[in-house]
Amino acid sequence: MSEPLSPEQIRALIRLLDDDDTNVMDHVQTALRTAGPAATPYLEAASWSHPERTIRTASQGLLDRIRSDEVEHKWVTLQTAPDGKALEEGAFLLERLIHPDRIAEQQRARAELELLSAGAREAVPIQAETAVRIADLRRYIHETSRFRGNTEDYYDAENSFLSQVLSRRTGIPITLALVYLSLAHRIGLPLVGVSMPMHFLVGYKNGAGYRYLDPFFGGREVSRGECMVLLERAGFDPVDEYLKPSPVVATLERMAKNLIVIYQHTARERELKLARRFVTLLTGETES
Repeated sequence: MSEPLSPEQIRALIRLLDDDDTNVMDHVQTALRTAGPAATPYLEAASWSHPERTIRTASQGLLDRIRSDEVEHKWVTLQTAPDGKALEEGAFLLERLIHPDRIAEQQRARAELELLSAGAREAVPIQAETAVRIADLRRYIHETSRFRGNTEDYYDAENSFLSQVLSRRTGIPITLALVYLSLAHRIGLPLVGVSMPMHFLVGYKNGAGYRYLDPFFGGREVSRGECMVLLERAGFDPVDEYLKPSPVVATLERMAKNLIVIYQHTARERELKLARRFVTLLTGETES
């Protein structure tokens, strides 16, 4: 194993990030990426304050790569976690990749989820039937805790980040569904995400079938027939395939793809690249 790079060596490598020799550039970038977090503070400083624009740009690109490596490593460790934890932490990883400066906000968000789950345990009696408990959870989320769909600014990218949804109490269907699923996971309720095209729902087993709730509109119940009508109106075949529980990876992929659409329309190239990288991390496929 090679010796860790000293601060002086890291600074020297950063100064070579505008070298005209591609072999030198490849070596420098590999060395800094391998150094990982040890190089991060020096790359951060260079990305903001180095007098050469080429070095500022290259430093930012390497920072994004190092953070992607860290996120990928953490995602791998989540593969054996229960679905509820993997989904919640995966959502935080998406935000961490795109907004690495939000560590403190994510810590507050985790604390807020614990507070919300403590309140949910009081509001949702454990001995009641599942349908009654879910109705109690719906009231707790929307009436007591005041979560609502963001009808004023639906395409605000902040609606896609769990920490922001928890602090602002507003979001889009998929992130409000994530609030449902995070609390349900903590208090032992069998809720699942349902990745219906155009509008994410939550559902629960009811006899031989499922019942569905719309987190964006106050958790109102949506019948299977309504779902079929919505699918037809959106140009999809009205089939039950679209109402199956959504796996963790598919849910996180949809969250990232929502951001891809937003970043494409707002010409936010760096964030667009990172959201695409997250899709690749999840699925191994390149998002074009």
